[in-house]
Amino acid sequence: MKLKISIYTIVLCMVSITYIGAQTQENDSIQTKVDVGYGKQAKWKVSSAISTVNGGELNMFTSNLSNTLYGQIPGLTVTQQGSEPGYDSPSLFGRGMNTFGPGNDILVMVDGFQSSYEQLVPEEIETISFLKDASATAIYGNRGANGVLLITTKRGFDGPLKISFNTQHGFQSPQRLPQFLGSYDYARLFNEGSINDGNSAFYSESDLENYRTGSDPDFYPDVNWYDEILKNSAYMSKYNLNFRGGTNSVRYFVLLNYLNQDGLYINAGDLNDASTNSDYSRFNFRSNIEINVSESLLATVILGGSVEDKLNPSSITTSPMFNNLAILPPNSFPVYNPDGSFGGSSRFGNPVGDLLETGSYSSNGRTLQSTLQLRQKLDFITDGLAITGSVSFNNYFRSFSSKTKQYERFAINKNEQDETVYTGFGQNTSLVGNEGNSDQWRNTVFQGSLNYDRVVEKHEFSAMLMAISDSYTNISSSLRDANLSFPFRHIGGGGRFTYTNSQKYIGEFSFGYMGSENFPESNRFGFFPAVSLGWIASNESFLKTSNFMTFLKLRGSVGLTGNSNISSGGSNRFLFDQRYPYTASYYLSNTNSQVFGIAEGPLANPNVSWEKGRKMNFGIDMTILDRVVVSADIFENRRSDILTTPNRTVPQYLGVTLPLLNDGEVRNRGFEFSTRFNSKPSSELTYSIQASVWSAKNEIIFNSEPIRLYEYQQQTGRQIGQPFGLVALGLFKDQSDIDNSPTQIFTAVQPGDIKYKDLNSDGVIDQQDAGPIGNTSVPITTYSLSSKFNYKGFDFSFLLQAVTGRTVYFGGSYFHAFQNNGQVSDIALGRWTPETASTADFPRLSASNNLNNYRYSSFWQRDGSFVKLRNVEIGYTLPVSFLSKVSLTGARIYVNGTNLFSIDSMNEYIDPETNFGYPAMSVLSLGVNLDL
Repeated sequence: MKLKISIYTIVLCMVSITYIGAQTQENDSIQTKVDVGYGKQAKWKVSSAISTVNGGELNMFTSNLSNTLYGQIPGLTVTQQGSEPGYDSPSLFGRGMNTFGPGNDILVMVDGFQSSYEQLVPEEIETISFLKDASATAIYGNRGANGVLLITTKRGFDGPLKISFNTQHGFQSPQRLPQFLGSYDYARLFNEGSINDGNSAFYSESDLENYRTGSDPDFYPDVNWYDEILKNSAYMSKYNLNFRGGTNSVRYFVLLNYLNQDGLYINAGDLNDASTNSDYSRFNFRSNIEINVSESLLATVILGGSVEDKLNPSSITTSPMFNNLAILPPNSFPVYNPDGSFGGSSRFGNPVGDLLETGSYSSNGRTLQSTLQLRQKLDFITDGLAITGSVSFNNYFRSFSSKTKQYERFAINKNEQDETVYTGFGQNTSLVGNEGNSDQWRNTVFQGSLNYDRVVEKHEFSAMLMAISDSYTNISSSLRDANLSFPFRHIGGGGRFTYTNSQKYIGEFSFGYMGSENFPESNRFGFFPAVSLGWIASNESFLKTSNFMTFLKLRGSVGLTGNSNISSGGSNRFLFDQRYPYTASYYLSNTNSQVFGIAEGPLANPNVSWEKGRKMNFGIDMTILDRVVVSADIFENRRSDILTTPNRTVPQYLGVTLPLLNDGEVRNRGFEFSTRFNSKPSSELTYSIQASVWSAKNEIIFNSEPIRLYEYQQQTGRQIGQPFGLVALGLFKDQSDIDNSPTQIFTAVQPGDIKYKDLNSDGVIDQQDAGPIGNTSVPITTYSLSSKFNYKGFDFSFLLQAVTGRTVYFGGSYFHAFQNNGQVSDIALGRWTPETASTADFPRLSASNNLNNYRYSSFWQRDGSFVKLRNVEIGYTLPVSFLSKVSLTGARIYVNGTNLFSIDSMNEYIDPETNFGYPAMSVLSLGVNLDL
């Protein structure tokens, strides 16, 4: 609760600062062009819900573009998934989650074409716009229901060549690492748990003393495996060089960028010329050229791409290694035995040996995006008419190679003669290479449009009609699913018609007509219309002379969108076609050999269709006192025809697997609010402040789930992904408390065990008492506060992001002491004992897998809200008087910090976003910008 109050206080204080501190006019011309679907539009004409961020504001030092978007765009929720070099892609949600199907992904368009984007760098990006409502996304047909992210790369300009060079170097360090107890505390707490279980102490007093003193580290080891594997920091660097300029005939932008990110692993060196540290490096290039072939013909050539290399010890990712670290007790064995061999056992590998002696995994990826576009003015037919044709080819290729080996490890013991006896496990093998696999996909797009813009006195007309053919082909050598080998195709078109009167009244109709190969011929195409209206009230006579409300626009939209992404891999492709898989299904004779044959697969659904989204949005944009800019939206999205398994409506004794039906429905409601201003109190001081808050909460209306015994077990009426578990009421105080409570059947309970709520009031606690608890990991509400200050060459900026309405689960070996004979962390120091019964926040210890305490329940849930300093930067721009002496037009040095701290309810145990595995990273860096 305190954390939530703090977040609200930050926002309220920010709003107060916004209104009090603004002193000068807001430089936000309504004539600015913004990106819309397949085009651009004057900002004042926009009656849709669109938010935009400039590439220059994406200054977080990270290898993945998506990680620069935290808190930057209202309505766009970004959730971190990992931090390992090359594998740190977050998830993006447009106005929350809108479907419980597999397709929540936002459609991302780079320079007007669907393309991979995470490898792009901020230095090549002009703007990123997020299209949210039906009016903005209907033109994308059955691909726009989750929202559309438009990324526009930089272009040249008519002017002399400008050369910019930027380099940035820094160190990454873990934000938080698990804190496991040492061998002495591990042993004494294990004894306590063993006695609680009714057994004798496992470790003797002599054992405990040896662990306490550390006098015999070979036979009484005390190993912090995280310290043995990870170093305190890892190096990260990037270099960027771009050229920009042109003439009236030719304009160009050229970029070269190199980034390298080291991993955290210690003891990393060379193993037969194979590094055992994680490493990620990438080279980006871009060439955007615009050529005025004639006064009426414009040619645009776009060529961009990247070459990246990823390297990891042992396997694709190091998740198995971190899983081992979370389980392996500190007293299992020493890192190295007295003879220099690796310590180990039959159950556990040695993490240091796993790092150094099991080989490496590497991948090389190449991405290429190329586009040729021709735009011909047709003024000879009528003024304002133009036709555009484009072809785009995107290619992604990635090859894999691995070098694997095994190593021998030894457990040591003393025999009766007090001699050290070595028992070996595994064997040393030679390094074996595998160069066989590769992934490749190609995307070819043909696109054409006809545009018309005309002004007749106070009337303005804009019209656009377009057609598109999109083919995506996966030709990976590792492909095993035949359904994925067929090209994914979309074909169709769309249009947008905009009318404005007196720069007061705005009306727009847009539509998409799109088909996909994934649906039956009779139901392959869909029509997706939308309409929006806008009223610029500030241009009316009763407000036009107002000095208070200098700009006021009301807008609203309603329409239909679609989501054809109903497939998880190839499993849901071509559901209209009956399948007969070739499979092993029965045995013949007395042997154990299965006979292969053709079997009837799941029943086909001849009417399968895409998900359908009905969207409503109402918004307001205003400028107050020519200083404060405010934008607010409220919305409702209803998603229907989500694929469900018909458990409720069709009997299951049919004898075959039932088909998936378009029966599911979800409702999603929310709001967005943002405010900002720029101020220049004097010629030496400028500053700006921007704050935003957005929220989206969904509810499953229908999902055809089986009929449950109790209403609280239903997913219907809950949010997507709602966790279900037992409701914890605390810990049993004493035997009397147990005797007077419902019977918990999982195992015999004792004082100090978790006490659960009897939801169905039958006097017994079992799985029938599992109900909805907590929230998902996707936040309901996001807050953002950013600011920039400039004074006499010095500049300072920061970005704070906060979220509420999410839950973190404290599960697994890290929190469940001794689970699967694993580790114990410092959270167990707050355990229940007879002496700490009134203050304990952890159940009594058990040396075994406690079937009562370690069940999925609200006891292990924590409020996942947090406030994070996503970015902070301090810089100094050298004065012109100095630059003229060194032939530079600009020079700036700066210090940047990324993800420097988090305020949350995790008690420093884990990061609230990246709970386990490779740790979330903070980055502190130094950079230099030079302009020629």
